[in-house]
Amino acid sequence: MKTQHTFSILAMVRRNKPNKLGEVPVLVRVTLDGSISEIASKHYIKPELWDSAKGRVKGRSDLAKTINDTIDLFKLRAKQQYNKLLEGGKDVDLMAIKNGVLGIEEKQPTLLDVFSKLVRDVQAKIGVEYSLSCYNAYKATENHLIKFLEEEYKLQDFKLKNLSYRFIADFELYLKTKGKCRQNGAIKHIQRVKKSVKIALKYDYIQKDPFLLHSMSKDKVIRLPLNEGELKTLEAVHFNVERLEIVRDMFLFTCYTGLAFIDAKLLKKENIGIGIDGEEWIFTERQKTGNTCAIPLLPPAKAIIEKYATHVKVLISGCLLPIPSNQKFNAYLKEIGDLCGIRKKLTVHIGRHTFATTIALQNGVPMEVVKQMLGHDNIKTTQIYAKVETRLIADSMKVLRDKM
Repeated sequence: MKTQHTFSILAMVRRNKPNKLGEVPVLVRVTLDGSISEIASKHYIKPELWDSAKGRVKGRSDLAKTINDTIDLFKLRAKQQYNKLLEGGKDVDLMAIKNGVLGIEEKQPTLLDVFSKLVRDVQAKIGVEYSLSCYNAYKATENHLIKFLEEEYKLQDFKLKNLSYRFIADFELYLKTKGKCRQNGAIKHIQRVKKSVKIALKYDYIQKDPFLLHSMSKDKVIRLPLNEGELKTLEAVHFNVERLEIVRDMFLFTCYTGLAFIDAKLLKKENIGIGIDGEEWIFTERQKTGNTCAIPLLPPAKAIIEKYATHVKVLISGCLLPIPSNQKFNAYLKEIGDLCGIRKKLTVHIGRHTFATTIALQNGVPMEVVKQMLGHDNIKTTQIYAKVETRLIADSMKVLRDKM
């Protein structure tokens, strides 16, 4: 970007373009680095009334005063716009100066412009930096934004420069009421909007961060893993309905491997290999983070793979397990929990928690090892998954009890 420019402003008339009354148009010519742009004042005068040396209309008539005031105003605006572009570190061009003179506001990206671009970027990076579920989450936020603007503001979009704390607070209220989001769900949507606002700040689309004073605190979510008794109850029950039998087995598979729903769903034959101990292991990458996971294939999990080796869905998809959609999985799990008399809320994610606590930690597997198998970056995340139950406390304190 150039920092030095040749810049000049000149008032003139176009003598070769008279109207039917013989009057000629008054123009203001702006020259920038040798390029010219002419701005019409929308005034006409008789050619003899123009003073070319002074660049003004002769005389003191009301018409002369009006036209000369317009010329002075255009010159002032041109200089102000030129200086504004220079001081703002922006590209100085004739169109921007002309728009400034005429009071035409330069089109700035809107909230949905920036957020929709972010959504498209996430979509383009599926399998690279993001998962399909992550992209779907961004699309959900985009849909909430569109509905919020239509229902609460009666708008199709929103100017970034008008973003304020009030707008964010209104959006948060909408998410929790009409959007039917719980506290933690609303926080996720707000965080995605905040990410797009940070992009707008970096590109100088806005100067002030509307999130500066905004804060939300997460509700503490307690997910209780299944204990050994509950696992045995699930394993022992027989369902006459195939869909329940399949979902029960798929859930048990996550309990014995610690795999997240999407990672278990995409598991293929090439993900099974021989580990350092000569036994079969699962080798895969987490869709959510890209972290590698190496998990010994325990007998119950191996038995489930073998049980469904000839299932039609497995043969068609090439995946090891006939796992249904996340939504159906959770719905069927609730039904299974009720039939088995398990009071804990069963979700696909509880299987991961059960592996960390009941299968691994309570059988003496160190926390650091559990962290690696779950594919976590930070052991603090593993500690959230791993619940210390009364049996583990009793076993740990047995030596102390005997000693005392």
